[in-house]
Amino acid sequence: MRTHAARLAAAAVLLLTGGGVAYAGSECIKDAKNTFNECKGQCKSDFDGARAECRGIQPACFEACLDARGDCIDAARQPLTTCLDSCQATLQSHRQACKTSSGCGGSSDPCHTNANFIACMNPFQLDAFICRDGCRDQFKLNTAAQAALKACATGFKGCVTSCPPASPSGAFLDE
Repeated sequence: MRTHAARLAAAAVLLLTGGGVAYAGSECIKDAKNTFNECKGQCKSDFDGARAECRGIQPACFEACLDARGDCIDAARQPLTTCLDSCQATLQSHRQACKTSSGCGGSSDPCHTNANFIACMNPFQLDAFICRDGCRDQFKLNTAAQAALKACATGFKGCVTSCPPASPSGAFLDE
């Protein structure tokens, strides 16, 4: 894990100090972000592998249990996701209407600095906040969804319990 973090830090220093290959600004930032995400992904994988080892089970089985739990949670949260998507779609349609009515959007008049656009968007942003808050409240009160989330946790525990033990020598930890 430290080697990934060290490489990321070294790359950041090189980029910030002007060392290394010179890129166009946005391309450089995109590359740095990709490097960061790769590093973060590897660290997460290393952490999950260590968790499996601490539990004395095969990391591949533990990963499969984590994946199944993630799929289960995604399915249980689908009513919330659908509701939030609806709030976002409504806000996006209002954003487009405000952009059109205020005439902003070009490089000489970006919308985030256009007073008419901001005034137009304010009530719709408040409505979107209230919509999202309502979605979350509705989800918390949805007994079927909450039961499904609990079932995900129970299924994960059962899955992990059924995993075979890790190799005693550590020779097959990545299987």
